[in-house]
Amino acid sequence: MPRLEDLNPVQRAAVEATDGPVLILAGAGSGKTRVITHRIAYLVSRRKATPDEILAVTFTNKAAAEMKERAARLAATAEAPAWVSTFHAACARILRAEAPLLGFERNFSIIDEADSLALLRRLLEEARLPEAGHAEAVRARLEQAKNDGVSPEELAQGAVDPRQAQLAEIYRLYQQRLRAANAMDFADLLLMTCELFRARPEVLARWQARARYLLIDEFQDTNRSQYLLVKALSAQSGNLCAVGDEDQSIYRWRGADIRIILDFERDFLAARVFALEQNYRSSKMILAAAYAVIRNNRERKPKRLWTANSAGEPVRCFTGVTERDEANFIAREIERLVEAGLARPSEIVVFYRVNAQSRVLEEALSARRIPYVVVGGLRFYDHREVKELLAYLRAALNPRDVMSLGRALAAPPRGVGAKTLALAGRVAARDGLSPLEALAKLEGAAHVPLGAAREAAAFSRWMVGLGARAPAAPVQALIEEVVSRSGFLEYLDRQADGAARRRNLAELFSSAAAFDAEHGPGGLESFLERAALAADGRPPEETGGRVALMTLHTSKGLEYRAVFMAGMEEDLFPHARSAEEPTELEEERRLCYVGMTRARELLYLTKTLSRELYGQRSESSPSRFLAEIGDDLMVRLGAVPAARLRERPAAQTYVDYADGQLPQPVGGGLAVGSRVVHHSFGLGVVRRLEGRGENAKAWVSFDGRGLKLLMLKFAALRPVAD
Repeated sequence: MPRLEDLNPVQRAAVEATDGPVLILAGAGSGKTRVITHRIAYLVSRRKATPDEILAVTFTNKAAAEMKERAARLAATAEAPAWVSTFHAACARILRAEAPLLGFERNFSIIDEADSLALLRRLLEEARLPEAGHAEAVRARLEQAKNDGVSPEELAQGAVDPRQAQLAEIYRLYQQRLRAANAMDFADLLLMTCELFRARPEVLARWQARARYLLIDEFQDTNRSQYLLVKALSAQSGNLCAVGDEDQSIYRWRGADIRIILDFERDFLAARVFALEQNYRSSKMILAAAYAVIRNNRERKPKRLWTANSAGEPVRCFTGVTERDEANFIAREIERLVEAGLARPSEIVVFYRVNAQSRVLEEALSARRIPYVVVGGLRFYDHREVKELLAYLRAALNPRDVMSLGRALAAPPRGVGAKTLALAGRVAARDGLSPLEALAKLEGAAHVPLGAAREAAAFSRWMVGLGARAPAAPVQALIEEVVSRSGFLEYLDRQADGAARRRNLAELFSSAAAFDAEHGPGGLESFLERAALAADGRPPEETGGRVALMTLHTSKGLEYRAVFMAGMEEDLFPHARSAEEPTELEEERRLCYVGMTRARELLYLTKTLSRELYGQRSESSPSRFLAEIGDDLMVRLGAVPAARLRERPAAQTYVDYADGQLPQPVGGGLAVGSRVVHHSFGLGVVRRLEGRGENAKAWVSFDGRGLKLLMLKFAALRPVAD
């Protein structure tokens, strides 16, 4: 038996409620992974289920691996561990077993976003549709349809205008191309599994038995297709445990539907609900500030986090004149925290709303030699040379995968281009061959040079042989054969960044060797599937002792001793597009709440009076989220009470944080807060003074004209009496 004494009373009750529908509302830092893993171990130890009757689903490979390892350790059984997986990996496993029932072969390829876009671009160009040139937008709409569980036929039936009818036709053609290539995209993994379960009740019954106890983590992030899968798999046993927090639903743009968790009790009438409200992560001050923000949302269930932790420090709110002031403050404060031993660099994160904010932050950290890493960059399996090499293996394993075949033929180039490949496709259709096999039949074909035809035939013979050897060969040996036979190293060396690409190739060898050691020879299909589904990239906490910089959307599941949230300004955070849409605004508020609750001990919220973004400078207004936090929870840095300055009482003025003192008046009696007049810009207020003598400058906020930086020796500013 797992030690239930280690759980708090609500956690324990949630673990022991084994049968029927259960909703666990797991607030930030409330120990939800502990509850899920104890629940799995409890089911096994009480013999409610064998491990192979339990399916636990979460949203990242990393979380799935951690959950599986912890549950197995708690269960302390010699039996095989429970099935713990992501949604996409679970669906891929089901489809590998059942693919022929849908008209696919079991060795179907899983294409990524880049290949999906390339396929759509070709389709739009060939069909001469008005949507040509907008493949990204088309792909987003098709992905949304799939996330909603809508097929091409259903989309066509529901079309209300010619544009929607055309989209449905593009969807039909796109799916046709994928099927011809024996391939699926990521969203297809969910959609095809839904279709399989709808069409074949006997297949559904088989997998319902395999998932007699179903646990879904991060339930607030499920989309419609995922919900349909959950409902279908749990329909027979009724044993569904959903774990989530609607206050942390931040992926609407990815298809997540918050109504799914909000309507759980309506959809499952016998549901028991457990609210995990004790937070083990943050201080009382941080939790109070986060609650002051999130309580303003309407679409939420009643709950409030509490903690036995100390009161801690109040939230620090800094205002700079420009984004450089903000970045310099953040860099200085990080330097101070590290030097004082209050936090290690790896315990500090800087969050921002949009990627464009990172540049000035990186410059400020670099200037102070503070090591940092920008999280969320290119994933390992997205590097071009990795994708190119794996394309050989995909094409050998799935000879109908024309997308991988084309990529392999071009790396290095062999004189077999898109036209020759298209001709091979026509020969394949005529003679009942795969495109790979048809490449060997092009000698004597019109418009194909003899050299290209012979090159294509040699490539075909080699790849067909490689595919035949794959089921019994170690993955590393197959990669080594591709590299040696293809001239891949010489191809990399001809590129300017060849050394870096060689390092990625070495990393791929290491990955294959580790896979072979774990699985033995003959695991190519599993290796390629793992590469296709690898959605985590580098785990953010593994930053090598460096400060982490990342967007707020990357923050889920993480925690840090000190958190900086930059850009707390209207139209940036909340984003401008949420201004007129209450649903969008509530998601922005949830995003703010998620960022704030990543902090254990120190939370900094920073903003500016003026920000340059995408080449445009404009005045900034404080984020409404700051106004929702009471002054009793927040200390303002850089702000000087208006009563101390010669300015209208309604306005606030700011000073440089470096010394915390008001600058002394300079020539003409100007000081921060002085009202002045300019011959072109009119009336304004001095916000900041810099430099001395000939180099003296002033930042002045002019009524209706914005913030301007002026050299005083040229500006001819005149003070205006109150």
